[in-house]
Amino acid sequence: MVDCARGHTAYGDIMIRALSSLLLLCSAMLVGCSEGVDNERVRIDVIEDRPRPFNVSASPLPLASAYLRAATAQGLVTFDEKGRVAPGLANRWIVTDDGLSYIFRLNKTRWNDGRELTAQEVAGLLNARIRAIGKGQLGPELGIIDRVVAMTGKVVEIRLKAPMPYLLELLALPEFGLLNKGVGSGPMQAKKFGRAMQLRRNEVDAEGAAILGGATVTLRRGEASLVLARYVLGQSDIVEGGRFESFPLLEAAKIRADQIRFDAVPGLFGLQVVQSSSFLAEKANREAVAMAIDRPKLLTAFDIVAWRETVTLVPESLPNRTSVARPEWAKPAMDARRAIAAATVANWKRANGDIRRLRVALPRGYGSRIFFARLRADLASIGVDVERVTIDRPHDLRLIDRTAEQSSPAWYLDQLSCKFASICNARTDELVAQARSTSDSVMRAQLLEQAEAELQSTVSFIPIANPLRWSVIRPGLLGHVANGRGWHLLQYLGRDPT
Repeated sequence: MVDCARGHTAYGDIMIRALSSLLLLCSAMLVGCSEGVDNERVRIDVIEDRPRPFNVSASPLPLASAYLRAATAQGLVTFDEKGRVAPGLANRWIVTDDGLSYIFRLNKTRWNDGRELTAQEVAGLLNARIRAIGKGQLGPELGIIDRVVAMTGKVVEIRLKAPMPYLLELLALPEFGLLNKGVGSGPMQAKKFGRAMQLRRNEVDAEGAAILGGATVTLRRGEASLVLARYVLGQSDIVEGGRFESFPLLEAAKIRADQIRFDAVPGLFGLQVVQSSSFLAEKANREAVAMAIDRPKLLTAFDIVAWRETVTLVPESLPNRTSVARPEWAKPAMDARRAIAAATVANWKRANGDIRRLRVALPRGYGSRIFFARLRADLASIGVDVERVTIDRPHDLRLIDRTAEQSSPAWYLDQLSCKFASICNARTDELVAQARSTSDSVMRAQLLEQAEAELQSTVSFIPIANPLRWSVIRPGLLGHVANGRGWHLLQYLGRDPT
């Protein structure tokens, strides 16, 4: 497989050879490529580092399978093309004044095999999904759900132990799309199409009978170099799943800037301390690592305006975040930070001897090589040496690159809780649990503020930037809208959003 990236002085000849290989491949095959797009026959490729067979029941869901489940298995609610919560199986809903009950009125809907959907089925299936998903990183949040009950043939109620202001955002995730004996309810139906999946929309004819629409969306997945080569050759109309590690391939493939779209998505992008080596066991040394990273210079190496530096655990722009002070290590100017960090490292070496080379786990790809080259130079400036390893090898620091599934500060704290992180803050977990169990919104905000400050002071996670997500769109494609969630659902592609 051809793999390449844009030139970078740290890699010289290797990079150039890789770039040339892809460009020669594309040039040799470019004859017959078309700039146009047929909105009745949309072709989408999803980037996956290690492409796996489609499996809408997998946990966690691979990206291509998540797109497939979102298109073929509705939940009570979904996201629209702009990333807003929109009706799914339910056409409307109300929340009781105490915030302890969400009541959903269901549409008259059929499963894709023709059976009519009932509230009893929805309640049973949703209870099962909550139990299954609750075993993962959404478990703490889902633990606040008491139960789901069917009230009548078309009404479902979700009863809570405490208010959940962000419940609808959770229910709109692809994981909450409901399958009954492996069958969903649309809004699309899929069939195998070679190694791809071909989808058509559920529609009704002039007499009101259910039919499948004539327009198709063909979904494939593959590694970044292959996917972008297919796009250049006119074999696809849209590429989804772009991340920082595959971004340099865009220049290698000569993708025009007007065909690249970025989604400014919130989430976590930074280094998590995994192994508490003798050096990293001390908070002052973890702070030294955080202070050494020149975030603007690192991000400038990618030349992406949408990629912004961060120094806090929870984005400062998050609407529901209270005013948590920036960490102390982030307050000095960059030169002063480096000087303080270098002195800390020097003092530790005098007392303890040389520092074992720190192992940093990063994903594959030339973007990771560029990232690591900058990181290594930054840490070398304070006397710390690092090596790059894959995620399956023992490591001291791990890059976390994860988009937020909720707009709540609690989501960020959950990702770094003692349930999932080897270095954590038990007091933070207690405060988040208290915040979830209270019905007082002011008290909830105060507890989350305390929890964020507690975890931030631990320096078990070193923020660097917001997650980077990009897509490539062929001119003329309808229905693809940049949004703050980075989701571009298949049912909207090829359709005029107006």
